[in-house]
Amino acid sequence: MKTIRVIKISFNTPLKNSEILAFRGAIVDLVGRDHIIFHNHIEGNKFDYTYPLIQYQSKKNKAEIISIHHGTEEIHHLFLKNLGEIKIGKNPRPLFVENIKINQFNLGVNGTYHRYRLQNWLPLNESNYRRYQDLSDLSEKVEFLEKILIGNILSFAKGVSWKIQEKIEVKISDIPKVNKVRRKQQDLMAFTIEFKSNVLLPPDIGLGKSVSVGYGKIIKHSTL
Repeated sequence: MKTIRVIKISFNTPLKNSEILAFRGAIVDLVGRDHIIFHNHIEGNKFDYTYPLIQYQSKKNKAEIISIHHGTEEIHHLFLKNLGEIKIGKNPRPLFVENIKINQFNLGVNGTYHRYRLQNWLPLNESNYRRYQDLSDLSEKVEFLEKILIGNILSFAKGVSWKIQEKIEVKISDIPKVNKVRRKQQDLMAFTIEFKSNVLLPPDIGLGKSVSVGYGKIIKHSTL
């Protein structure tokens, strides 16, 4: 079992989903680019592909920041620089904290199954998109997505220094929504899925691609 801390900060800042990337950029400018954990860029165009421990989201058109594990040790840099206002594009907006939730989560793999919803999940890159499209049977496509989801869970685990020894089980029960999104000059498929797993995961964290800007957000439903 692994215990991690997750801090969820809700702001009064109006923010649409389409503005999350700009919000992240504004926060990085505010905090300073020397704090790499806020943006995961190393030097020039080089990118740190480890799991992002600070994630930017929008909930009910308000800005949120999720800091995870070591990210919780760095989030104070934002409070030191925040003067109550931020500029997103050309428009200044308020940046006051409305709520902070600090939680400890016990991560684990056991015989209990947990139900989750995963919103706007980006499982497919250029290569596995072709493999996914080549599959004609729906059950094969679901199984293909399940294997990718297991890989995403393992990436999260590695990012928080959690060594999983047990077998991870994932079962997608429903795919209520699939839509196209534009990311880095590419059209990608964003899935909203319902799944169950024997892995206990914290809510609000992201899984998959582009989790630092709000994709692949986990919502926990219940324990089976």
